[in-house]
Amino acid sequence: MKRIVTVAQMRECERQAVKTGLNEDILIENAAASMVSVVENEIGKNTKIAVVVGGGNNGADGASLARLFLLKGYKVHVVKVAENVNAAVSARLFAFAALGGKVCTISDFENRLDLYDLIIDAIFGVGLNREVGGDFEKAIELINAGNAKIISVDIPSGLNADSGKVMGSAVKADATVTFAAYKYGHFLGDGADFCGRIFLRNIGIPVSEGAILCEKNVPYLPPRKRVSNKGGYGRVCVMGGCPTMTGAVRLCALSALKNGAGLVKLCVADSIKDAFYDKAKEATLAFMPDRNGYIVFDEAALKEYVMPSDVAAIGMGMGANKDLPAIIEYLCRHFDGTVILDADALNALKGRTAILFGHRCKLVLTPHRREFYRLFGECGEDEIIEKTKAAAKELNAVIVNKSNCTVISDGNAVYLNTAGSPAMAKGGSGDSLVGAIAALSVRLGTLQGAAAACYIMGKAGERAAERLGENSVLASDVIDNI
Repeated sequence: MKRIVTVAQMRECERQAVKTGLNEDILIENAAASMVSVVENEIGKNTKIAVVVGGGNNGADGASLARLFLLKGYKVHVVKVAENVNAAVSARLFAFAALGGKVCTISDFENRLDLYDLIIDAIFGVGLNREVGGDFEKAIELINAGNAKIISVDIPSGLNADSGKVMGSAVKADATVTFAAYKYGHFLGDGADFCGRIFLRNIGIPVSEGAILCEKNVPYLPPRKRVSNKGGYGRVCVMGGCPTMTGAVRLCALSALKNGAGLVKLCVADSIKDAFYDKAKEATLAFMPDRNGYIVFDEAALKEYVMPSDVAAIGMGMGANKDLPAIIEYLCRHFDGTVILDADALNALKGRTAILFGHRCKLVLTPHRREFYRLFGECGEDEIIEKTKAAAKELNAVIVNKSNCTVISDGNAVYLNTAGSPAMAKGGSGDSLVGAIAALSVRLGTLQGAAAACYIMGKAGERAAERLGENSVLASDVIDNI
């Protein structure tokens, strides 16, 4: 299982590994050896390589890698950035030089920058927690200024490994090779724009804690039985819409159907029903009492149209509806299925999250980052995992905290989803995701259903972007590529 950990968790895993007999030198050599195949895929026979090393163990990893490539016959220079280096770096630089390798200064590197086809960034590891300056900043700027491919060791130098924040200056890598587990900084904050393609390599450190990466770790849907009917795959109710926003609920309903729901009911305001007659197709329609196109609280209508469902998704395109808090509170108290709150339902909860406490239903909230901050308070990216986990635990709910790196938690387990494309930064993407969560939660449960939905929709978005280009993808195109 692929895990994502904090720096503190990684340090503890390393300490435990050392107790079993894996000392620091073995781990450094394992790290260097594990990088060889990744790096060789990026280089040709006559490639000239520069390995830029710092003074800590990340620099030792780089110096060992330089020695291994020197022994393979490659043209390799080591660029020593740090004035003071630890014993592990010193010993490996000595071994590299003893084999005929050339150790260069920053000035040498600057003068020869155009000679290199590949630059290995091994300046800082995951422990960086201060602003970059001096020769380190200059080295990073030179690495970024060249035309060579860039591969970073563990994490691009200058990137905070917990938050993904650029600490003044950071290497913009084409690829990153990390060890034992992913770090949160690979995906949070600026991480996605600086790490390039990320390769995870095993160097002998067991990791059993941390968040779970959705990729390859979400469950497969069980096969549909030959003898089955639509009722066995979930009854989903989608409640939303208002006079100015009629598309959100349709996208949600279509996504639920595409993700396997057996029956989908669209609950919309009676006075705007004409907007839905020829658009529902496979979904059925229910017309709710309303005020000027905005659904009002009506217990009888909720009992008739919503209560028979397995899942109720609420809030998409409902606008500033004064009755939403009452509708949410009623369903939380009386509904036996799953309630998913999105968009305007989340806006209606600002300052009112207490109405969710003691809910009878299973509960899923799907805020994007700004909605999450409005409900639970501002925090940094280095705190977003724990803040999401704590909010989910407090509410006894699953929270899907949406961003390019989506955090999914039930208060105990944490999933991170990094699948997706910038093409999905368009209206309707969130509505489509809610439909997927609604359908998949029936068969997989709320936590794993939400994780699977985020991954599936992300991959569908990637596929749509490959076919249409990132600028031209619509939410409906993503649904077409599920």
